[in-house]
Amino acid sequence: MIAATDIAWLSGIIDEEGCVTARHISIRALTFRITIESVSAVMIDRVRDILHQRGIEYRMEGPVWRERSTRPAHRVKVDKKQDVWRLCNLILPYSVVKKSELILIKSYLDKAVGIYYSATEEDLEILAKLRELKRVA
Repeated sequence: MIAATDIAWLSGIIDEEGCVTARHISIRALTFRITIESVSAVMIDRVRDILHQRGIEYRMEGPVWRERSTRPAHRVKVDKKQDVWRLCNLILPYSVVKKSELILIKSYLDKAVGIYYSATEEDLEILAKLRELKRVA
């Protein structure tokens, strides 16, 4: 069983080690991804365990060697619409650094999960808003 402290920990890891990205994949569709990268195998294993226990699908990448690094990094990527939405709902109450980004993503996914959804002009503005949030963060 995953405790609230584990979810708060995951939120903190995503706030510090994570990356929230969005792409415009067609005229009326957006896609989102939450990625966590770390050289700590223990941390990545714990992230994977929490996601697995909450039924959130993810993909693994790595090892990736970074310049000046003495250890390879591994990535956990959550990029299916339903799973990104579920992860946002899970960590949003505990998020600090990426809270504004997660709120934007969740506002779109609240409408788009589980159905074919055609993004509105207002929805498409999410990309510019996310870029602005990353620039000032």
